[in-house]
Amino acid sequence: MESLKKFYKECQETKTREEMTHYYDSWSMLYEKELNLADYRGPFMVANALAALYPEDRENVHVLDVAAGTGFVGEQLAKQGFVQIDALDPSEGMLAQAKEKGIYQTLICEYLDGNQLDIAAGSYDVITISGACNNGHLTCECLLEVVRLVKQGGFFVLCTRPCLLNRNESKQHFETWMDDIEKEGKWKMVRKDILPKYLKDEDGIIFVYQMM
Repeated sequence: MESLKKFYKECQETKTREEMTHYYDSWSMLYEKELNLADYRGPFMVANALAALYPEDRENVHVLDVAAGTGFVGEQLAKQGFVQIDALDPSEGMLAQAKEKGIYQTLICEYLDGNQLDIAAGSYDVITISGACNNGHLTCECLLEVVRLVKQGGFFVLCTRPCLLNRNESKQHFETWMDDIEKEGKWKMVRKDILPKYLKDEDGIIFVYQMM
């Protein structure tokens, strides 16, 4: 756990998102070992949430796993019977590890931010994010692209540590943005829960929104 804390501290000291991405590239071979030692359960929580949303026909649900890393979330989704899973992550090193697992249909090496990706609107039934909300990872503006990419009636599932929601580089909070999007009538919250032992003894929080 101490080595994981050291990594995150050094990661936060990077000056640009490109530097951070290179840092993740260099960490990709040890990433899973470190997070397994820290009892990282976020991906398991995300997969359980999706399984509850889709008790049947999971093989027909098209999922985009954002900040996919080495494929932790994808692995858990596959265990639950989801097969149409794409991965998006800016780190080539991380995606190379994810590719080896053979669980993703498409690997997308891109940043998710306020810019529009070369993906058609409404392409996905679900977008998932586990972690990745702290400074330099995903900015609040990425939520605008989430709204564009998920089809009407589909879902957005976010699971992270509560403290990370307030560490966005734009000094604006993810939860505030999510509330504003709901007020605009673009999605509605269907779940918000604190989950114990997200990372060692730290609790996590999960949000589930349905597109309107």
